[in-house]
Amino acid sequence: MSEKPIRKARPAIIFGQKCVKNVGYIDDYIFACEIVGGDHITYSKPRRTKYHLVILVLDGTLRIIINGNEHIFTKNTYVNLPTWADIYEIEYDDDFKAMTTATDKAVVEDIFRNRNPLPPDFRMKLNHSYGGDILAEDDVKRLCKDIRNLIEALNDKKHHFAEELCYSYFYILITDMADMMWERYGKGIPTKHPDMRRSESIIKEFVGLLQKHIETHTDVGFYAEKLCISKQYLSLIVKERTMVSIGTVISSLRAEVAAGLLRDPDLSIQQIANRLSFSDQSSFGKFFKKHTGLSPLKYRQNLRKTLLTLRPKEVLSPDVRNLG
Repeated sequence: MSEKPIRKARPAIIFGQKCVKNVGYIDDYIFACEIVGGDHITYSKPRRTKYHLVILVLDGTLRIIINGNEHIFTKNTYVNLPTWADIYEIEYDDDFKAMTTATDKAVVEDIFRNRNPLPPDFRMKLNHSYGGDILAEDDVKRLCKDIRNLIEALNDKKHHFAEELCYSYFYILITDMADMMWERYGKGIPTKHPDMRRSESIIKEFVGLLQKHIETHTDVGFYAEKLCISKQYLSLIVKERTMVSIGTVISSLRAEVAAGLLRDPDLSIQQIANRLSFSDQSSFGKFFKKHTGLSPLKYRQNLRKTLLTLRPKEVLSPDVRNLG
């Protein structure tokens, strides 16, 4: 990979440029860096990045207004900002230290679609919540090591397979995050929810049903009926586990499936619109652009410019394991 100058606007993403340290990145693909120091940024209009951000807070306090609501993150917490999150304001104090990664959404999609199974709740949490879990010191050290390895790989200009190497290090980071969630939730560790086991079971079934029926069914009532519970109860459980509405979860996954189908050059955009039960191609285009920031045609064109243009073997029939 040829050496490229780092453009100042890209690594900052939502942080002030003056606080960004130790940067490594591959253009329009993935980057990682450290954040040191304080700043206060208010956007004139909501900011939505094209990247999926994971922020590991090491010290100080981070305050972000996301989708109109204030969220505060402190030492040893991680922050998850999916591409659909609207950021209004961000503030971090002078003692603030963090490590962060920003990744093209296609990278995250590829990991969940084509890599080894991860815990059933993990995909939902990564794609549909803002994080905020307090991590153990050992877990923080492990994630710090993962991100530092990623930064080092991103700055390795001599490696003949640099992009593949960086992808692998990012996959290790995501896998370690999944492992931590499995330790916390997958083995019955107590939480604030008294009926956690029941809600976990419902979430797992809901995820499986979504993956099976998302192309043809987007109504909450359909899934509630399949699970033999009320729409209100299903909506409550999903909101508790993800911090966003069930409608947002369904629409977001529908957009992910659409993105996956757009990777198949044998399918026309009209065929994809029909397959996902849109009334016409125009409705599909408006929906897809709302959730990704790109038209279906532009998204398909951009795929050819990235590393991840390989056609996933399971994209047309993903299963429950790949959701987790």
